[in-house]
Amino acid sequence: MKDEDRTLRDTLIFDSGYRPRKHQEELHLSLHHTRFAVLVCHRRFGKTVFAINHIIDDALRCEHKNPQYAYVAPTYGQAKRVAWEYIKEFAPKMKGYRINETELSITIPRYDKQDKIKIFLLGAENPDSLRGIYLDGAILDEYGQMSPELWGQIIRPALSDRKGKAIFIGTPKGKNHFYDLFVYANDRMDQAETKWRQSGSLDPADREWFAAQYRASETKIIDPDELESARRTMTAEEFAQEYETSFSAAMRGAYYSHLIETIRAQGQICHVAYDRAVPVETYWDLGIADATSIWFMQQVGVEFHVIDYQEFVGISLYDMISALQNKGYVYGEDVLPHDAAARELGTGKTREEVLRALGRRTRILPKTSIMDGIEAVRQMLPMCWFDKTRCKKGLMSLEAYQKEWDPIRKIYSDKPLHDWSSHGADAMRVMAMGRRRPMENRYKDFKRLAEGNYDPFKF
Repeated sequence: MKDEDRTLRDTLIFDSGYRPRKHQEELHLSLHHTRFAVLVCHRRFGKTVFAINHIIDDALRCEHKNPQYAYVAPTYGQAKRVAWEYIKEFAPKMKGYRINETELSITIPRYDKQDKIKIFLLGAENPDSLRGIYLDGAILDEYGQMSPELWGQIIRPALSDRKGKAIFIGTPKGKNHFYDLFVYANDRMDQAETKWRQSGSLDPADREWFAAQYRASETKIIDPDELESARRTMTAEEFAQEYETSFSAAMRGAYYSHLIETIRAQGQICHVAYDRAVPVETYWDLGIADATSIWFMQQVGVEFHVIDYQEFVGISLYDMISALQNKGYVYGEDVLPHDAAARELGTGKTREEVLRALGRRTRILPKTSIMDGIEAVRQMLPMCWFDKTRCKKGLMSLEAYQKEWDPIRKIYSDKPLHDWSSHGADAMRVMAMGRRRPMENRYKDFKRLAEGNYDPFKF
């Protein structure tokens, strides 16, 4: 049966009185063939109820003997407060069903398989206490508040021999290991999508990871009046983090996160169609050891339609240009940073010369200060419309771009932190400084055909 033909009835095989909301129902269907899911959810989304019902259903279907599932919270006390009553409410009450209040576990018999399911609650405050167990599935609730070693050293090995599943759920708390995992899952989904477009088929391993992000402004689960009330009594950073699931809103020192949140709220991160009547200008940050990042933009009137973003690592300029040509865009200029004029020792050629030899039209920008470029980006972003799918990784880099923290003086320095987000942010600075020049500059060399001193305001 194809996934699109599935219904929720096919996915949830028990009747516990659970009635999923629209977005919960979509997630149950999406996760049916997914092994690992990273779900970033706003407050009151119902993520714990969703995840518990999903693993109960998975346990009833599990082909292994005596399956075990764990719900893990940052502390044992949180696990009991947040999930215990839900597990007791939704677990199927059949003959032999047992509750252990002392160890916070539930045992559910499976008479058709002559075995039993065990679901237990755990706290992550003492990771070593979890070693040695086997698991067929796990929920890691508010994973960003847990020790990073919990997954790699304990939970992931516990899933290995039975190829168990895991659901990571939470609300952002800055760009920590939960964020890193979300980015990783997104990248895996992008790779699977690319493979599907190219070959029309996917292996089970290609569908291993799933990621989704749910903002309160999009789900409409919380009443708009209630959201507005919350907005009035919270800081902008708190509201963006808790209700709009922003990983960067709570990051002090972020350069563009507020602007990205603003244009997202205004609907400027959406589907942006490629217009064949307008040339695509590209804006580059050239890397050697690092990634080369490229933004693809079409200027339409006073708007900047940013239709694509691409990063390349470890490949030649020839391969990069081949990849650009395969996109099918009609190109204008490739706008390059000042270092594109530097000659490489091996070839004696500049990268601009290589690009021109490959038939590209190039323009090199003069060297400017980083802070001038950052200010230019700030001025340009309100005029930008980003394609939400093709620019996803680039937008993440803009949101993550931040000042460097000085741990000695306990202040932010006046220079950016160089990390993975620098590549996309540097390429965006090239765009801001190199976007199409004002009309008076573009036509300053045109010959005047007529001159006069007529003043239409003098009668």
